[in-house]
Amino acid sequence: MLVGKQYSQIAWVVDDLDKAVEQWQKMAGIGPFFVGRHVGAMFGDTKHRGLPAEIDISAAIAQAGPVQIELIQQHDSAPSPYRDVYAAGEGGLHHLCSFVDDVDAECRYFESLGYEVVLTSLIAGQTPVAYVDTRALTGTMTELMGNQGLAAQMFSATAKVAAEWDGVTDPIRDLASLMA
Repeated sequence: MLVGKQYSQIAWVVDDLDKAVEQWQKMAGIGPFFVGRHVGAMFGDTKHRGLPAEIDISAAIAQAGPVQIELIQQHDSAPSPYRDVYAAGEGGLHHLCSFVDDVDAECRYFESLGYEVVLTSLIAGQTPVAYVDTRALTGTMTELMGNQGLAAQMFSATAKVAAEWDGVTDPIRDLASLMA
């Protein structure tokens, strides 16, 4: 169960990813941002509310101290945990993410507490991920991400690059560079 786990990421749904990245860099001075365009193809075996799903999203991630910031733009109107919260053209705080050892066990735990698991997927065929609708308690969804595979490696790489960043050089980078 999630007891004692830390939230590693805070995510917002945005209507214009490029504008949001620019605003975050100006406001918070964080970076570099790693931007991935139309990264929904990285997600496999995706089910939203029990039905197969394909979601066209772009995302940007940057480190802000010990917490990663994620900005997500959904390009279509497909059912998703993002559209569960925000209609096209809307945006705001969407989820808190925690790395966990066993995503399935965590999902069962949240379900035992009465929370609905609204999405399950596998990132790059390696990292299980789930969204749980915890808005009644936290005002946000909760993302549970397995602490192994490509997604976990990308989190670590983002933190390392941010710690060494000079605040100027290449403030916007390709998300694929984290996978090298």
